[in-house]
Amino acid sequence: MKWWNHICKRFKFRTKLILFLSAATVVISGITGLITYRIHIDLFNEEVSRQYSLTAEQILARLDSRVNDMYKVTDYITLNPSVKNAIKAQEAGISSYDQMKLEDELDDQLYQVRLDAPEIMGLRIYDLKENVFSLGAFAGSFQQMNPSYLAEMVHKLEGTGGEYVWNRLDSDAFIQEEKTNWILAGRLMRSVDLETYGVMLILFNTSLFESYLKDLRLNDEVAVYLFDTNGELLYAFHNQDADPPPLKELSIGATEIRDEQGTTHLYTKQTSDKANFTLVSKVSLAQIQNKGKIIVKVAVFSAVASIVCSWLIITIISGRLLRPLASIVNAMKRVRDGQFNTRVQIETRDELGFIGERFNAMASRIDTLIHEVYERELSEKEAELKAIQAQLNPHFLYNTLSMFFWKFYMLGDEKSARLVTALSEMLQYTLEPVQRLTTLQDEMNQIEHYLQIQQARYQEALSIEISVPPELLRCQVIRLLLQPIVENVFVHAFADKRDNRYLDIRCSHQDGQDALPDMLIIEVSDNGCGMNTSVIERIMEPMAPADEERQHIGMQSVLRRIELIHGEPYGVQIESKVNEGTLVRLRLPYQLGENARSEHSDNREE
Repeated sequence: MKWWNHICKRFKFRTKLILFLSAATVVISGITGLITYRIHIDLFNEEVSRQYSLTAEQILARLDSRVNDMYKVTDYITLNPSVKNAIKAQEAGISSYDQMKLEDELDDQLYQVRLDAPEIMGLRIYDLKENVFSLGAFAGSFQQMNPSYLAEMVHKLEGTGGEYVWNRLDSDAFIQEEKTNWILAGRLMRSVDLETYGVMLILFNTSLFESYLKDLRLNDEVAVYLFDTNGELLYAFHNQDADPPPLKELSIGATEIRDEQGTTHLYTKQTSDKANFTLVSKVSLAQIQNKGKIIVKVAVFSAVASIVCSWLIITIISGRLLRPLASIVNAMKRVRDGQFNTRVQIETRDELGFIGERFNAMASRIDTLIHEVYERELSEKEAELKAIQAQLNPHFLYNTLSMFFWKFYMLGDEKSARLVTALSEMLQYTLEPVQRLTTLQDEMNQIEHYLQIQQARYQEALSIEISVPPELLRCQVIRLLLQPIVENVFVHAFADKRDNRYLDIRCSHQDGQDALPDMLIIEVSDNGCGMNTSVIERIMEPMAPADEERQHIGMQSVLRRIELIHGEPYGVQIESKVNEGTLVRLRLPYQLGENARSEHSDNREE
């Protein structure tokens, strides 16, 4: 019975210890909560006022900077000589067609403005001859507004020096009563020499202000008011129907705490530097102060929770801690011995349970990675076999052509043997990637092989002249660039021509001039059937993406590859007349190099 008495003594001591710790926790937590709550209430007003005032100042500075950007955007419009000349050139009472034409022209010039200032919904310009021009994607919104209201806004701008005049849109501003998220601003249009040539009205989206002022919202009882230079209300955020506070009762840059009908409110007033806007914010402190009372409740709750947790920790952790730890240690030993299918049985949802779950996930991941590596090795071997098999097909055709060459050579048919050799060389050349650059010499060798086959076909009915200076043979060009052009000559130009076929290929070096770089000029001319302007335009049209995916080698592919690899000012020119032949001129970069030749030679040896 000694062991039982020992257990009872330890249980009584543990119970007393738990009761003592619980009582101490309750007392300490309660006192701490009361003191913290009192200190919190005393410091709350001062700290919140300072932080909220600083936040309002920063938000107003960002808003002021954005509004200043709007000034710069409209400065770009008013100081633009093209805009000034286009507006001043119009006569009084212009037609609807001329008005629409000028609006389209100005819209094109102000495209970048719409990108830089998405808050601008629309622009309306009044020239000095009573003409009206509406610009922008939402310029039709001006049609919903009362003409007399717009005329009054234009009248307000008289006598100003080009600065902004802001105006909040109310129900009187529209033909039919409605609420919109728009703000109207206006300014005189003055040129660099201070000549006034029109009036501009700008329709802004309220997101210009709302995107910044929404950061002042601490709770539901917040009202933010923005006033213009004259003290007129320009925009009210969140509580738009509430009456704004009088500006004269508030001091600039200071915060004031007022009790209004039993509710404490914090007022701030800030003025911007550039736009001279005045920002007044009003926030209720009652909700924030009520949150401070939670500190007392949390202190009491934590005391009770401490009592429960202390009891559970002392009575349970000693019995349940060692068994999960031993299970995890044994499982780790089995994994060390290579048994990666080992798993730990999760019995608790505490830290040890989390460690067990992570251990099971780690073992499962290791087992999965081992299988993935094994399957990947098998897949790589299978892909390698398929790649070797895919390479055998063209090489089989190449070897078959070599067999025909020796067969014709042994029979003494040297012409047929040369044709087979030319075809074999063309096949070997086309097996290499099209995107790889080659030399002009390799490209001309490919063309000579092709022309050798065509010469055997047409005999004396075909006359070919090739002129390539030796110093240009090292120029780097795109692979398979000339073959589609030369092939089109025989497929289209010589299709109906029976004799006297003439093909001329010339290469030259054009020195750079007028800021243009040096160019390699390749001209392919024929005396075939030629083509009209509509056919040339169809050939020069950009290739559709669907055609591009087929990766076929054609005339449009030549145009597309030059555009993608070289860009401007390089490209293709086509000069042709019906029944008088065609001239195709390639303008390529003048680049000398040795790498392309050596790479091609190495690939052919392989």
